[in-house]
Amino acid sequence: MPKPFSFPIHTCVTGNPVTYCEEIIPEVFQYPFFNQGVSATRKPLNDRKSSILGDITAPTEEELLPIRGFIFHTSHCGSTLLGRMLGSSSQVRMISEPESINGLLLSYLLNQLPEAQILTQLKQIIEAYRIPGDGKKSIVFKLTSWNVFLIHLFQKLYPNTPWMYIDRNSENLVKTLKNKDGGFIEWWHHPVDMLRKHFVDNSSSSVDFESYLRSIVAGHRKSAVKAQNGNELFVLYPDFLNSIPQILAHFQLSFSEEELEKSLAFQRYNSKEFEPVLFEYSAEHSPKPFQTSV
Repeated sequence: MPKPFSFPIHTCVTGNPVTYCEEIIPEVFQYPFFNQGVSATRKPLNDRKSSILGDITAPTEEELLPIRGFIFHTSHCGSTLLGRMLGSSSQVRMISEPESINGLLLSYLLNQLPEAQILTQLKQIIEAYRIPGDGKKSIVFKLTSWNVFLIHLFQKLYPNTPWMYIDRNSENLVKTLKNKDGGFIEWWHHPVDMLRKHFVDNSSSSVDFESYLRSIVAGHRKSAVKAQNGNELFVLYPDFLNSIPQILAHFQLSFSEEELEKSLAFQRYNSKEFEPVLFEYSAEHSPKPFQTSV
């Protein structure tokens, strides 16, 4: 059994957001989403050891895993697949859409909390994920799609860290979203406009579901473009799946041929399923033969 160590699990969405940590095993990082891994591998309730983030003393900056990059993205754009491809390496710890960060950012928006307070706690959360112990040499964060609206918070903390934005053709994306649920799609159906107002441009005509989706998709892109600081890489789904070496170089990662082959093999499967399930490709996403040379 791998040795457990403590990481942030979730942050309560309140006017006084508290981040809770729990002892988990490194296997959680292999799941499509961090909290999915936590749910699948955590101990029975009576055996869990939890703590509050502020009670944990983090190592010095020199002892923490270096952050190779942040992945921002629109919705349904292959970001989960990319996260699993990068996280398949023995070098990289991938933190995928952690609820600890989502809960903190929602608390910030819904309760109009001071930015300085949020920056302090966000850094504490990120540093807690950087604590070594599983043999990984570096770390990459893949954020939830709506986090791009708050990209300025990450850049204030890590102004020189590489980041990327994964985009997708708007028409294809809106067509996909109209048949999905969850995430910001649910915000449209919420009876109280608590979250939509933070992300929908006041000048947009979001009078129906489709126009709302178009506004959100355009907002993702607009936020990423506005955040350009010289450390960015913009890619388009599905084309970026044939540009993995460029992404590795951007994040200053060097995969062996074996690691690259293992990474590319994930393109055969549904990235949101932990167990291998073959992916059914659409006309939009027709992958080229796997390339392993860099």
